[in-house]
Amino acid sequence: MMSISKGLDSLIEATVKGLREKSDFSSRWCEKYTEDCVRKLNDYAHKSEDCGQTCEFCQTFKWAIDRTKHYEKNLSIGWEDVLSSWEEDRNYWYMNYYQNCEQPEIKSGTTKVFETIDEFRKSVGNEGFRCPSCGSITSDPYKCGNCNWAVCGLFGDLGKGIFVYIKDEIRGQTIFMPVAWEIANSINDNPELLEV
Repeated sequence: MMSISKGLDSLIEATVKGLREKSDFSSRWCEKYTEDCVRKLNDYAHKSEDCGQTCEFCQTFKWAIDRTKHYEKNLSIGWEDVLSSWEEDRNYWYMNYYQNCEQPEIKSGTTKVFETIDEFRKSVGNEGFRCPSCGSITSDPYKCGNCNWAVCGLFGDLGKGIFVYIKDEIRGQTIFMPVAWEIANSINDNPELLEV
């Protein structure tokens, strides 16, 4: 796993690269950029001191930091650890990576949190996963073999599926709803099943 400081350093580097190069749409640039912005980004991460600028590069950085702190509050995992995990996984431009469909809010009804992957596997069982598009049951938690609907991609954030977070791996992903959870919910008539 990427070290804590390297996660923040990596995100700052990606942000500053865009600010320095100004190679993207001019509406994303910060006209007030100076080399002091590196310090200001670091200050925002550690102290929530805002530079007061609204350029899109910095807003995405701030969104990512704020979302890691949301995860820290809801999962009791350090925000730096969450950011390091995200930066380790990120293999494309940070402006596209950091958005709600990739790092959704941890909230009741759309998130299920597990301490370990074994706890998750036990909870899911062998019943399969419900395709949110055609309703068929599939063994693949990400793509339906019947209609080819995929949980990821352009329409992956339409509220179909559930976000699962494994705390000891500091990782989360959206999957189709496990049939075992539907069964447990209907047997127990338990609306709290998906509570965080």
